[in-house]
Amino acid sequence: MNSFNFDIPDLITLYSQPYDAKMEQWRKLGAVDKGANIAKICEPIYSEFCNVLEVGCGTGAVLEELAKRWATPKFSGVEIGDSRSKSREWFEDRIVVCGYDGVTLPYGDSVFDFVYATHVLEHVTDERNFLRELRRVAKRYIFVEVPCELHLRASYKNLQPTLNIGHINAYTPESFVLTLETSGLRVEQIGIFDHSYPFYRFGTSALRATLKMAIRRFLLGLNETFASRIFTYHVGALCTKAPMLRSGD
Repeated sequence: MNSFNFDIPDLITLYSQPYDAKMEQWRKLGAVDKGANIAKICEPIYSEFCNVLEVGCGTGAVLEELAKRWATPKFSGVEIGDSRSKSREWFEDRIVVCGYDGVTLPYGDSVFDFVYATHVLEHVTDERNFLRELRRVAKRYIFVEVPCELHLRASYKNLQPTLNIGHINAYTPESFVLTLETSGLRVEQIGIFDHSYPFYRFGTSALRATLKMAIRRFLLGLNETFASRIFTYHVGALCTKAPMLRSGD
């Protein structure tokens, strides 16, 4: 078997780079989708949320989407460094963003009604410590979403480009749930999500975007498990706090 030598980027340098205009637009489109996914899966319970924390908030675009959807009085976000988050306009006093060291969240235990991280877990070097920190600062509810990039079409050729943007962890829906449930979380509900049309349309023709979306959504509607073996979909899990896995269990 041939050995694969991936070209590993310097993550500190990668994550400290400011976004250019094109990336800002791409992330804004993605934030609309992520906000919709969170709102959909949390629809029965979001009225319970008085304070919300996003871990790995980037520019804060997802926070802004949720602030538009929910009347939650206070939203907080943390990001490694703050050069990206300072570039945005905030919703008066409803959104507060600060930097953190990427390891320990600067909050006490059980502070937030709802804690979420979208498309962050695939970037972190210590997945379970990251998830335990989400669990620690949450009163009860935690939401995590990742792109599930391990499927029949996964290869060195298409994993290297994801690594170039910092995806050092790759998942199937099943391995994602396994990671969550071995980190002190109980998965209450899981959703497999596709992109919206505006996201597909970004940087390509209307025909190509329509055909790609139609094929992916047809497979997803036919059988979610089968679809996730062919294409990368976003998988989100609403979790509650469960007993921690003890060493040696």
